[in-house]
Amino acid sequence: MKEKYESRFANEEIEITVLIAESCNGASVYEKKWLIPSIDYLAMLDNSTGKMIKEKGCLEWFIKREPDRKGWGYDFEPYGIYRFLVRKSVFVNTTYRIVKILEENVQNEDLIEYRKHFLKSVEINTPYGRFVLDRSMSWFEGAVELGGSDATVFLETDEENGETADGALQVFLKNKEDFEIFDRKNKEYAAENLLDLANEWQESEEGEHEPITKEKFMELMDLSEMTVSPHGYITLYYNDGDMFWGHAIEITVEEDGTVSDANIAG
Repeated sequence: MKEKYESRFANEEIEITVLIAESCNGASVYEKKWLIPSIDYLAMLDNSTGKMIKEKGCLEWFIKREPDRKGWGYDFEPYGIYRFLVRKSVFVNTTYRIVKILEENVQNEDLIEYRKHFLKSVEINTPYGRFVLDRSMSWFEGAVELGGSDATVFLETDEENGETADGALQVFLKNKEDFEIFDRKNKEYAAENLLDLANEWQESEEGEHEPITKEKFMELMDLSEMTVSPHGYITLYYNDGDMFWGHAIEITVEEDGTVSDANIAG
């Protein structure tokens, strides 16, 4: 099985020096018995010229999937600069398979200077709270009081890996002004589509339970998260008040403000 994975990369081993993004937080499963962890890089040095190339890509490696495994094989510092021995993917020009680490904390002036851009804090200040850029997710995150609930709001950047969220902010501010109407519309849609299911869940528990009415359903919903895209799409997560045993209620709002879906998540 491992040979099949290795065939995805050229036989030649080359050296590269890269500025990585975040440390590894997960892996894909390969043939059930193996894991392929990966990290993104933000820039690399051209081996022939020594000049920096602002090109994003991926570094991956191969480890056995074991129940007592700790970590992901390598432990990288976020925004660290590393020199690797790698093999290049035969399918994706910017993907490499790590053979080994040759050097950590590489001192390259261009990469160090470019790293400062990613370490710089970027904020959006509004009358309702402060939003801080999370570059790894391409969104601004802030804590906002919405309809009596303390919610986390995510404003997606105008473009991937951008530093502005003008589109999402405009949509958020519009809905914040009329939040009671916006919130009630979302809750009514969820109640109309999930009320029967909620009562089924309650009936499956032992003991006697009062039937949940539409108004009770809406009353139990408590907003916890809201994600706004630059194009106006909104995803909301409501705490369920234990109607679905602690699962979140996920609601999707389209660009034109139409509520299009409500389901159980988590």
